[in-house]
Amino acid sequence: MSGLPRISLVTPSMNQAAFLEQTLRSVLEQQYPQLEVIVIDGGSSDASVDVIRRYESRLSYWISEPDGGQAAAINKGFAHSTGEILGWLNSDDMLFPGILHMVGEIFSRYPEIAWITSWGAHLDYTGKVTRVTPSPGTVRSLIQRGWYHGRMLGFIRQESTFWRRDLWQRAGGFVDETKTYGMDFDLWKRFAAYADLVTVQMPLGGFRVHAHQKTAQLDRYYREIGVTLPQQARLITLPARLIFTLFSTPFVSRLTHDKGRNEWQFHRGIDFQPGIR
Repeated sequence: MSGLPRISLVTPSMNQAAFLEQTLRSVLEQQYPQLEVIVIDGGSSDASVDVIRRYESRLSYWISEPDGGQAAAINKGFAHSTGEILGWLNSDDMLFPGILHMVGEIFSRYPEIAWITSWGAHLDYTGKVTRVTPSPGTVRSLIQRGWYHGRMLGFIRQESTFWRRDLWQRAGGFVDETKTYGMDFDLWKRFAAYADLVTVQMPLGGFRVHAHQKTAQLDRYYREIGVTLPQQARLITLPARLIFTLFSTPFVSRLTHDKGRNEWQFHRGIDFQPGIR
Protein backbone atom coordinates (compact mmCIF):
# COMPACT_ATOMS: atom_id res chain seq x y z
CA MET A 1 0.00 0.00 0.00
CA SER A 2 1.39 3.40 -1.00
CA GLY A 3 1.16 6.49 1.15
CA LEU A 4 2.07 4.83 4.42
CA PRO A 5 2.17 7.32 7.32
CA ARG A 6 5.35 8.20 9.13
CA ILE A 7 5.66 6.36 12.45
CA SER A 8 7.68 7.87 15.29
CA LEU A 9 8.79 5.48 18.03
CA VAL A 10 10.42 6.76 21.20
CA THR A 11 12.56 4.48 23.36
CA PRO A 12 13.37 5.78 26.85
CA SER A 13 16.26 3.92 28.42
CA MET A 14 18.41 3.82 31.53
CA ASN A 15 21.06 1.14 32.12
CA GLN A 16 19.35 -1.41 29.87
CA ALA A 17 22.31 -2.45 27.72
CA ALA A 18 21.41 -6.11 28.26
CA PHE A 19 18.20 -5.64 26.28
CA LEU A 20 18.54 -2.42 24.29
CA GLU A 21 20.09 -3.95 21.17
CA GLN A 22 17.29 -6.50 20.83
CA THR A 23 14.76 -3.71 21.25
CA LEU A 24 16.34 -1.53 18.56
CA ARG A 25 16.79 -4.40 16.13
CA SER A 26 13.15 -5.46 16.56
CA VAL A 27 12.23 -2.02 15.18
CA LEU A 28 14.95 -1.19 12.68
CA GLU A 29 15.03 -4.58 10.95
CA GLN A 30 11.40 -4.19 9.90
CA GLN A 31 12.61 -1.70 7.26
CA TYR A 32 9.46 0.36 7.47
CA PRO A 33 9.94 3.11 4.86
CA GLN A 34 8.61 6.02 6.95
CA LEU A 35 10.15 5.50 10.36
CA GLU A 36 11.61 7.74 13.04
CA VAL A 37 13.40 5.98 15.89
CA ILE A 38 14.28 8.24 18.80
CA VAL A 39 16.30 7.02 21.80
CA ILE A 40 16.40 9.05 25.00
CA ASP A 41 18.94 7.65 27.43
CA GLY A 42 19.04 8.99 30.96
CA GLY A 43 22.83 9.02 31.25
CA SER A 44 23.44 5.29 31.58
CA SER A 45 26.55 4.04 33.33
CA ASP A 46 26.55 0.66 31.55
CA ALA A 47 27.26 -0.08 27.87
CA SER A 48 24.01 1.48 26.61
CA VAL A 49 25.71 4.33 24.76
CA ASP A 50 27.99 1.85 22.97
CA VAL A 51 24.87 0.01 21.80
CA ILE A 52 23.21 3.23 20.66
CA ARG A 53 26.29 4.34 18.73
CA ARG A 54 26.26 1.08 16.76
CA TYR A 55 22.87 2.07 15.37
CA GLU A 56 23.05 5.86 15.39
CA SER A 57 23.15 6.13 11.58
CA ARG A 58 19.66 4.60 11.54
CA LEU A 59 18.27 6.71 14.37
CA SER A 60 16.50 10.01 13.81
CA TYR A 61 17.68 11.39 17.14
CA TRP A 62 19.35 10.20 20.31
CA ILE A 63 20.82 11.71 23.43
CA SER A 64 22.32 10.43 26.67
CA GLU A 65 22.11 12.82 29.59
CA PRO A 66 20.56 12.91 33.07
CA ASP A 67 16.84 13.61 32.96
CA GLY A 68 13.78 13.59 35.18
CA GLY A 69 12.98 9.92 34.69
CA GLN A 70 11.05 7.79 32.21
CA ALA A 71 8.11 10.14 31.68
CA ALA A 72 10.41 13.11 31.12
CA ALA A 73 12.40 11.05 28.60
CA ILE A 74 9.23 10.11 26.73
CA ASN A 75 8.13 13.74 26.52
CA LYS A 76 11.60 14.78 25.35
CA GLY A 77 11.50 12.13 22.66
CA PHE A 78 8.10 13.08 21.32
CA ALA A 79 9.19 16.74 21.23
CA HIS A 80 11.75 15.63 18.60
CA SER A 81 9.24 13.55 16.59
CA THR A 82 7.47 14.47 13.36
CA GLY A 83 5.45 11.32 12.62
CA GLU A 84 1.70 11.14 12.11
CA ILE A 85 1.60 7.91 14.15
CA LEU A 86 3.25 7.73 17.58
CA GLY A 87 4.19 5.12 20.14
CA TRP A 88 6.86 4.34 22.67
CA LEU A 89 8.75 1.11 23.21
CA ASN A 90 10.59 0.60 26.47
CA SER A 91 14.18 -0.52 26.13
CA ASP A 92 13.52 -4.02 27.43
CA ASP A 93 10.49 -4.75 25.21
CA MET A 94 10.27 -5.76 21.55
CA LEU A 95 8.07 -5.43 18.48
CA PHE A 96 7.19 -8.54 16.50
CA PRO A 97 8.34 -8.85 12.85
CA GLY A 98 6.32 -7.03 10.22
CA ILE A 99 3.97 -5.21 12.54
CA LEU A 100 5.02 -1.67 11.59
CA HIS A 101 3.83 -2.21 8.01
CA MET A 102 0.59 -3.59 9.41
CA VAL A 103 0.15 -0.62 11.75
CA GLY A 104 0.86 1.82 8.93
CA GLU A 105 -1.62 0.10 6.63
CA ILE A 106 -4.33 0.08 9.30
CA PHE A 107 -4.02 3.79 9.99
CA SER A 108 -3.82 4.57 6.26
CA ARG A 109 -6.86 2.45 5.38
CA TYR A 110 -9.03 3.57 8.30
CA PRO A 111 -8.66 7.32 8.96
CA GLU A 112 -11.49 7.13 11.49
CA ILE A 113 -9.31 5.05 13.85
CA ALA A 114 -7.42 7.26 16.33
CA TRP A 115 -5.58 4.62 18.39
CA ILE A 116 -5.04 0.89 18.43
CA THR A 117 -3.76 -1.74 20.80
CA SER A 118 -3.43 -5.53 20.63
CA TRP A 119 -3.39 -8.77 22.53
CA GLY A 120 -0.62 -9.09 25.08
CA ALA A 121 2.51 -11.23 24.90
CA HIS A 122 5.12 -11.94 27.56
CA LEU A 123 8.80 -12.51 26.81
CA ASP A 124 11.40 -14.17 28.98
CA TYR A 125 14.83 -12.71 29.74
CA THR A 126 16.19 -13.86 26.36
CA GLY A 127 13.28 -12.44 24.35
CA LYS A 128 11.38 -15.68 23.72
CA VAL A 129 7.58 -15.59 23.87
CA THR A 130 6.26 -17.35 26.96
CA ARG A 131 2.59 -16.36 26.93
CA VAL A 132 -0.01 -14.72 24.70
CA THR A 133 -3.12 -13.24 26.30
CA PRO A 134 -6.24 -12.23 24.34
CA SER A 135 -7.26 -8.70 25.25
CA PRO A 136 -10.59 -8.04 26.94
CA GLY A 137 -12.88 -5.86 24.88
CA THR A 138 -11.86 -2.24 25.36
CA VAL A 139 -14.85 -0.11 26.32
CA ARG A 140 -14.19 3.61 26.19
CA SER A 141 -16.15 4.55 29.31
CA LEU A 142 -14.43 1.81 31.32
CA ILE A 143 -10.99 3.03 30.24
CA GLN A 144 -11.93 6.49 31.48
CA ARG A 145 -13.04 5.00 34.79
CA GLY A 146 -9.66 3.28 35.19
CA TRP A 147 -10.85 -0.32 35.05
CA TYR A 148 -8.06 -1.54 32.76
CA HIS A 149 -5.40 -2.73 35.16
CA GLY A 150 -4.18 -6.17 36.15
CA ARG A 151 -6.59 -6.65 39.02
CA MET A 152 -9.70 -5.76 37.03
CA LEU A 153 -9.92 -5.95 33.21
CA GLY A 154 -6.26 -6.43 32.39
CA PHE A 155 -3.67 -4.02 31.05
CA ILE A 156 -3.75 -1.96 27.88
CA ARG A 157 -0.36 -2.99 26.50
CA GLN A 158 1.86 0.05 26.10
CA GLU A 159 4.37 -1.73 23.84
CA SER A 160 1.50 -2.63 21.48
CA THR A 161 -0.36 0.69 21.47
CA PHE A 162 -0.09 3.28 18.68
CA TRP A 163 -1.99 6.53 18.17
CA ARG A 164 -2.40 9.48 15.86
CA ARG A 165 -0.57 12.71 16.62
CA ASP A 166 -3.80 14.71 16.70
CA LEU A 167 -5.14 12.46 19.49
CA TRP A 168 -1.89 12.99 21.43
CA GLN A 169 -2.26 16.75 21.03
CA ARG A 170 -5.95 16.82 21.98
CA ALA A 171 -5.13 14.84 25.13
CA GLY A 172 -2.55 17.43 26.17
CA GLY A 173 0.52 16.27 24.24
CA PHE A 174 2.39 14.87 27.23
CA VAL A 175 2.77 12.00 29.66
CA ASP A 176 2.50 13.02 33.29
CA GLU A 177 6.01 13.49 34.67
CA THR A 178 4.76 13.14 38.23
CA LYS A 179 4.06 9.45 37.46
CA THR A 180 6.81 6.89 37.98
CA TYR A 181 4.86 3.71 37.17
CA GLY A 182 1.45 4.59 35.74
CA MET A 183 2.13 7.25 33.09
CA ASP A 184 0.61 5.02 30.39
CA PHE A 185 -2.46 4.23 32.53
CA ASP A 186 -3.02 7.98 32.93
CA LEU A 187 -2.51 8.64 29.21
CA TRP A 188 -5.00 5.97 28.15
CA LYS A 189 -7.68 7.54 30.37
CA ARG A 190 -7.08 10.90 28.69
CA PHE A 191 -7.12 9.36 25.20
CA ALA A 192 -10.43 7.65 25.94
CA ALA A 193 -12.03 11.04 26.50
CA TYR A 194 -11.65 11.66 22.76
CA ALA A 195 -11.69 8.35 20.87
CA ASP A 196 -12.49 4.65 21.01
CA LEU A 197 -9.60 2.23 21.36
CA VAL A 198 -9.53 -0.43 18.63
CA THR A 199 -7.98 -3.83 19.40
CA VAL A 200 -5.98 -5.79 16.82
CA GLN A 201 -6.72 -9.44 17.53
CA MET A 202 -3.11 -10.59 17.65
CA PRO A 203 -0.01 -9.43 19.57
CA LEU A 204 2.00 -6.54 18.09
CA GLY A 205 4.77 -6.48 20.67
CA GLY A 206 6.15 -8.35 23.63
CA PHE A 207 6.58 -7.28 27.26
CA ARG A 208 9.78 -8.67 28.74
CA VAL A 209 9.46 -10.06 32.26
CA HIS A 210 12.58 -9.82 34.39
CA ALA A 211 13.50 -9.12 37.99
CA HIS A 212 14.89 -5.61 37.53
CA GLN A 213 11.98 -3.94 35.73
CA LYS A 214 9.97 -1.22 37.46
CA THR A 215 6.71 -3.11 37.04
CA ALA A 216 8.09 -5.86 39.25
CA GLN A 217 7.14 -3.43 42.02
CA LEU A 218 3.41 -3.83 41.46
CA ASP A 219 2.32 -2.57 44.86
CA ARG A 220 3.90 0.81 44.08
CA TYR A 221 2.20 0.83 40.67
CA TYR A 222 -1.23 0.23 42.16
CA ARG A 223 -0.72 2.83 44.87
CA GLU A 224 0.24 5.40 42.25
CA ILE A 225 -2.82 4.78 40.07
CA GLY A 226 -5.11 4.75 43.11
CA VAL A 227 -6.23 1.10 42.98
CA THR A 228 -6.99 -0.42 46.38
CA LEU A 229 -8.09 -3.89 45.26
CA PRO A 230 -5.79 -6.50 46.83
CA GLN A 231 -3.86 -9.01 44.73
CA GLN A 232 -6.30 -11.71 45.92
CA ALA A 233 -9.08 -9.92 44.03
CA ARG A 234 -7.74 -11.55 40.85
CA LEU A 235 -9.24 -14.84 42.03
CA ILE A 236 -12.63 -13.24 41.42
CA THR A 237 -11.89 -10.78 38.65
CA LEU A 238 -9.93 -13.19 36.40
CA PRO A 239 -12.93 -15.48 35.71
CA ALA A 240 -15.10 -12.37 35.31
CA ARG A 241 -12.56 -10.96 32.85
CA LEU A 242 -12.65 -14.13 30.78
CA ILE A 243 -16.44 -13.97 30.63
CA PHE A 244 -16.30 -10.26 29.77
CA THR A 245 -13.79 -10.97 26.98
CA LEU A 246 -15.98 -13.71 25.51
CA PHE A 247 -19.23 -11.77 25.53
CA SER A 248 -17.93 -8.28 24.76
CA THR A 249 -15.93 -9.15 21.65
CA PRO A 250 -18.82 -8.91 19.12
CA PHE A 251 -19.74 -5.44 20.42
CA VAL A 252 -16.42 -3.61 20.75
CA SER A 253 -14.21 -2.02 18.09
CA ARG A 254 -11.68 -4.52 16.76
CA LEU A 255 -9.56 -5.47 13.76
CA THR A 256 -9.48 -9.01 12.41
CA HIS A 257 -7.46 -10.40 9.51
CA ASP A 258 -9.32 -11.52 6.40
CA LYS A 259 -7.16 -14.32 4.97
CA GLY A 260 -9.00 -14.35 1.65
CA ARG A 261 -8.41 -10.66 1.02
CA ASN A 262 -5.16 -10.59 2.97
CA GLU A 263 -6.14 -7.41 4.74
CA TRP A 264 -7.29 -6.19 8.13
CA GLN A 265 -11.01 -5.65 8.52
CA PHE A 266 -12.34 -3.03 10.92
CA HIS A 267 -15.41 -4.01 12.96
CA ARG A 268 -16.93 -0.91 14.54
CA GLY A 269 -18.16 -1.24 18.08
CA ILE A 270 -21.74 -0.41 18.89
CA ASP A 271 -20.75 2.98 20.35
CA PHE A 272 -17.88 3.77 17.98
CA GLN A 273 -17.33 7.41 17.11
CA PRO A 274 -14.69 8.37 14.52
CA GLY A 275 -12.03 9.89 16.70
CA ILE A 276 -14.18 12.60 18.28
CA ARG A 277 -15.69 13.14 21.67
